[in-house]
Amino acid sequence: MTIMYSLLSALFTIFLYFNPASATSPYETAEYFASYDRVAESHENVELFESLGIGVSDETSVDMKREIHYAPLNTNWPTITIDDEFYDGYATIPFEETIEGELLHLEWDAPIPDVAGRVIVLPTTDVSYEAMEDAYEIDYYGEVLNDEAANRYLTKLAEANAAGYLITPHPDAPEEYGFAYVSAALRLNGAGVDRITAESFQDGQTVAIEPFTDEIPYVEFTQPGTTDKEVIVMARLEGSWYGDHALTGLGGASVLYHTLQAMDDVETDATVRYVFLNGTGDGYESSTHYLQMLQDRGTTPRVIMLLDILGTGETNRFFKTSGMTTYPFMEGIGFGPVEVKSLGVSILDEYKQAGFPVISVNDSVTAHNDVYTDKDTISRLSDEAMRDHVKWLSEWLTLQ
Repeated sequence: MTIMYSLLSALFTIFLYFNPASATSPYETAEYFASYDRVAESHENVELFESLGIGVSDETSVDMKREIHYAPLNTNWPTITIDDEFYDGYATIPFEETIEGELLHLEWDAPIPDVAGRVIVLPTTDVSYEAMEDAYEIDYYGEVLNDEAANRYLTKLAEANAAGYLITPHPDAPEEYGFAYVSAALRLNGAGVDRITAESFQDGQTVAIEPFTDEIPYVEFTQPGTTDKEVIVMARLEGSWYGDHALTGLGGASVLYHTLQAMDDVETDATVRYVFLNGTGDGYESSTHYLQMLQDRGTTPRVIMLLDILGTGETNRFFKTSGMTTYPFMEGIGFGPVEVKSLGVSILDEYKQAGFPVISVNDSVTAHNDVYTDKDTISRLSDEAMRDHVKWLSEWLTLQ
């Protein structure tokens, strides 16, 4: 009994220390978020989002309407069917379209026969095998390296109208899934398989490779206003396969969470919606899902604001809008005089196309070069800068 009590006390102490509702600074909250595996398909990702806003006491919980939404996610784990037998595959890029055709084993760089409509079986190359651990790391100049020889051959298969490909394990890693380090621009879809699946393959068999769709949670908090005006503030919280994902994730999400706490029980004219996005690296899946819900509601918010690369303190706060447009809400206290830059490509594009006013908030001009690199770490964040953003955002929201 004493041992059990000690364990429970220890667990409670850890939860109290790390829960964001009990964190005293945005940087501590960022550390808490970073302690989770935030990759979309992980169990910890689900745990983090579903527990967001729930404190260890009434004083630390957020007293706002809290809704967990679930967005569809095309996973990296397609289902492979051969002769009514089902197997799992692994795709380096989320699998989106069904592939069906007859199997044909080939070796890399072998002469290409008539492969139209066929699914080509190939082994993992030495280059892809050696790159498995660091695959899809982006270097400082934004270049994604890959298995160039494999990409050339797969491109030739695509030009010959092959239906797709399957990659078998490397001889030095027979218990791992096959892997091809391919470019996202490759016009041929495929997946890796494990040893047992590979051993079942016979030329001429019909195989179907189908996407497996899962759901990922994201969270919306709603602060009712006294008028029909509405403001939406978003931040991405998910992680990715490389780095802390701090620049586009931890900073903005920590600022948003502390703004949420600061605004709890504050009366505002506008209804404010605080949305913590989830996805496979840029929040796209939940952002698209939320846009559909927004259109279904039939309301037009005054602004949809994304806390983008925020929290570094490397420059003064600046804003990005489509075409460097200045909106009426930017003329009041809290904005002027400010620097407005062009928004460029972002997850706000679909909102812009749907006719909603969009804006992103940033405080680094160069940090976008470091996203998904080994420079994308929590050490880039500044607690002082994040506190200043919380203060600014809270004050601005009370004026809406």
